[in-house]
Amino acid sequence: MKKKFIVFALVLVAFTSLIFADNLQKVYPVDSPIYSGIKVLYSEVGMAPPSTSGPWSAAEFIHMLQIIPQNSLNQKGKELYSKLLSAIDKPNMDKKVAQGSVKFYPNFEIYQHQNTTDYKYDSDWIYDYDSRKPLLDIPIELYLTDYIYSESNFAFLKTRITYNNQTSTTDSSEIYSPSFNTNYPFGEDLVDQVDLNFPERAVIGMGFMNSALTLGRDDLNFSSGKTGSLTVGDHLDYYDFVRFNTFTDDFKFTYLVAGFDSPSWIDHNQNNTVDDDDITITTDSDDDVSGVSDNDDDNLKMYIAHRFEFRWLNNHLNFALTEAIIYQSSTIDFRYLNPALFYHNLFIRGNANSTLSAEVEITPIRHITIYGNIVVDEFPYPGEDQTSSGAHPNGIGQQYGVEATYLVGPGSLTGWFEYVKTDPFLYLRDGVDYIVQRRMFNMENGLYLDKNFLGYEYGNDIINIATGL
Repeated sequence: MKKKFIVFALVLVAFTSLIFADNLQKVYPVDSPIYSGIKVLYSEVGMAPPSTSGPWSAAEFIHMLQIIPQNSLNQKGKELYSKLLSAIDKPNMDKKVAQGSVKFYPNFEIYQHQNTTDYKYDSDWIYDYDSRKPLLDIPIELYLTDYIYSESNFAFLKTRITYNNQTSTTDSSEIYSPSFNTNYPFGEDLVDQVDLNFPERAVIGMGFMNSALTLGRDDLNFSSGKTGSLTVGDHLDYYDFVRFNTFTDDFKFTYLVAGFDSPSWIDHNQNNTVDDDDITITTDSDDDVSGVSDNDDDNLKMYIAHRFEFRWLNNHLNFALTEAIIYQSSTIDFRYLNPALFYHNLFIRGNANSTLSAEVEITPIRHITIYGNIVVDEFPYPGEDQTSSGAHPNGIGQQYGVEATYLVGPGSLTGWFEYVKTDPFLYLRDGVDYIVQRRMFNMENGLYLDKNFLGYEYGNDIINIATGL
């Protein structure tokens, strides 16, 4: 019995060392082609799409691939499966404490158009700022033991917005209106059009088995939507965040805290939370009060969310529930960072705007996926008097779509249709809104703010019907 136990222990140790010889903590950006590749394979075998909350780690990618029944794939599907598996970085850390790399990716792009009147700004172009490549991209990666990964991306690229001295407003016409242009960012003043806001991606991934903690700056996305997400979308340049997630074959939990620049960072009068009346008292050398002024410039804003994803009906149905708040105050109250709370029951309406979203994705037959997403910001409870002074209008967003995907030749063919409707009151409740801002720096004129909706890219009060291939 003792000999059998010793043999079993040795086999277990050998197996464990084999499992953890690879560092699987690399964090893949949400625009990586690996995501669409795995989604194609799921559709090919009639499974609902994999987890719609990204980015994923290498460990999660491998787990998502392992769920796919390979015997249900045709030859093209098996080739894509092998290609995706080989594309996932799995550096062997056996007998190594650390390893890393510095890579250089030069890109030179030329842009040409004839309509300098209508094509003046970033939003006028299909090939916009987010699509254009930097002149030089320098990713720096580091793997520490089996459990820690880090990446920072330095880049030389043109800024999104320059400063127009004639109108005294931020303007991008200098970059996007010329009929001929390139991605060369240097000019007479050397750095006048260089984007100095890098890195836009700087992450640290730490994990063990099927759990991971991610810290840093990166794009995030919670949705299958084609025109955007009603909760967390990748239309922002980046999020600064801390995130924990854990997953099994049928369940995934995500806890996210993302921070944003203060609404009162430039003008404290923009602050509109319940602690808006903070004051600063100035005293002289004799400790006599010499002045009193309103001041709330230390105001902070962050997004706190927990998300639960379930796979049901033998992998034909996904269901995701996301509860979140935008929290805005002058100080951090750590009570509200509890991931097990029901955020809607915090009763801090003056400092927070809470939302609840439900997402469903179903693949009834191979190649076809139907999805829907509803987010609720405000709605009357049954029996509530809508004529009272404290009543609020509905704040609801809806998103429905259908997608068809087929493996064709060396790639895939995808067609989709989507409908989105958002109420006028969505994202804007009681002044604590889902409009977030990012500080940007320009050598010509210093700091300015770029504002966007956190949630659907096009905001509230819209109906959007779109289709594409």
